[in-house]
Amino acid sequence: MIVWREKFIATAIHFLVTLTLAACAAALIFLVWFPRPFATMIGGTELFLLVVGCDLALGPLISLVVYNSRKSRRKLIFDYTIVGIVQISALVYGILVLDSARPVYVAFNTDRLEVVTAVEISDRELAAARAPEYASLPITGPKLVGVKVPVTERNDALLESVSGNHEHFRPKFFVTYESMLERIRAKAKTIEALEKHKPEARPLIDAAMRDAGIPAERIRWLPVHHLKGFWTVLIDIDDGKPVAWANFDPY
Repeated sequence: MIVWREKFIATAIHFLVTLTLAACAAALIFLVWFPRPFATMIGGTELFLLVVGCDLALGPLISLVVYNSRKSRRKLIFDYTIVGIVQISALVYGILVLDSARPVYVAFNTDRLEVVTAVEISDRELAAARAPEYASLPITGPKLVGVKVPVTERNDALLESVSGNHEHFRPKFFVTYESMLERIRAKAKTIEALEKHKPEARPLIDAAMRDAGIPAERIRWLPVHHLKGFWTVLIDIDDGKPVAWANFDPY
């Protein structure tokens, strides 16, 4: 005879354990790897929900099937060890997928910011980095950098870009963000110009201005390019750093 009450209790316990593991993974992913707004911008939320949703659904459902109080302790331990291995393997695989998709750099290049993900920088390019701080990928969230191609390497940069290996995927061309401040100031445009060009985006611009938390006269904007298209970033003209992000294409 099936004792459903015991099965549902086992399922609930399994769900809570799985939820705890999922919460730990969420803290790593959304607080460190995909800080706001990158989870929305490049799809970290969807990937996480897919991975964790499967784990939360399948694990406890398996408990509903396999749990039986009439089984020996040894048999139950064996069953749940197999289930645990499958679940943890699936969760680790999902985290590795998210690790490759996470943003590692926000690079100022020419006239805009480029969001660069881990998978877009090859091991070969990391090995070619001139500065040691760019020879490995950051693990504590995306870092601001600048991109500067020496005159002697512009032909190489152009040829590589044609094949899809753009300058912002090549750490050998990375410089500090602060060193690009004058260029950033020269390319950043006023909010008035943006509102005139994109009047339909006025509510998003106003919301971003409120989020910025600095005097309006210090705010300028730049385009942000990422895997899915373009966003708009508001920057503080004093230091050139992002202060708010808006989900619309400024072009």
